[in-house]
Amino acid sequence: MKRRASGLLALLIGSWSLAAPSADSAILRPTFGGVLLEARLSPGSSASLTGVWSDAGHAKLLRCAPRCQVVKEIPLSGPLTVSQSSTYRVVLGGTFKPGKRVKVLLRFGQTELVTVDATVAAAAH
Repeated sequence: MKRRASGLLALLIGSWSLAAPSADSAILRPTFGGVLLEARLSPGSSASLTGVWSDAGHAKLLRCAPRCQVVKEIPLSGPLTVSQSSTYRVVLGGTFKPGKRVKVLLRFGQTELVTVDATVAAAAH
């Protein structure tokens, strides 16, 4: 019985680690008054992105369809890319120098935290 219980526990832990959220290919693009996060978000077992922070402070989560409005969360039913051309966007206010690496903390759901390194891109001309 102990062997069966430990096997079940290992299976649950393994499936939990597979369900961990992640953010890939993170870049910060200069925009008016700050930077826009571009990243591919994989929600894992979380249903939403609920917060984003950097040393500069808390980011605004936006839904842009047709105009941008601040929202409390970005719903995630599967992988989602946030960028200038997506419906959902993440904007950090402040001054960021091109080439600088910035640690960005993302909160999925109410408890799952992911830290990513993002590089500030050069401003488009």
